[in-house]
Amino acid sequence: MSKLKCNIGEYGVIINKKGEFLILKLPINKEFTKDMWMFPGGRLEKEEQPEIGLKREVLEETGLKIKIIAPLHTARWGIENPAKYSVFYLCKLSGGGPVKISVEHMDSKWVNFSDIEKIQWHNINSKIAAKKAKKYLAT
Repeated sequence: MSKLKCNIGEYGVIINKKGEFLILKLPINKEFTKDMWMFPGGRLEKEEQPEIGLKREVLEETGLKIKIIAPLHTARWGIENPAKYSVFYLCKLSGGGPVKISVEHMDSKWVNFSDIEKIQWHNINSKIAAKKAKKYLAT
């Protein structure tokens, strides 16, 4: 039996005091030819614990500190080798001032859950995670 080799991405559905969530705009390039939005996050480093990796990625990409509440959604997508898996977490702000986006993104905005269908998501799994966050928060 062969061992699974993969890349793991961690993404945060970060909720502010108004009950909005944060999304980041991807740069337009060969892969993203129109405005596309995603949650803050990125790939885990080798031997990095998932929650530590997510907090690091969010801080690097937004300047924000977060508290992780619960996992929301896991997914595998694409035909990449090694495979790509992602885990989406519900998070809330725990520190930091206004969003300071990194050079990886073009813009940021806080969005109401009523606007999930209006967003041009870069991946269907982000939309699924947003819907699961909305359901989780409603309970």
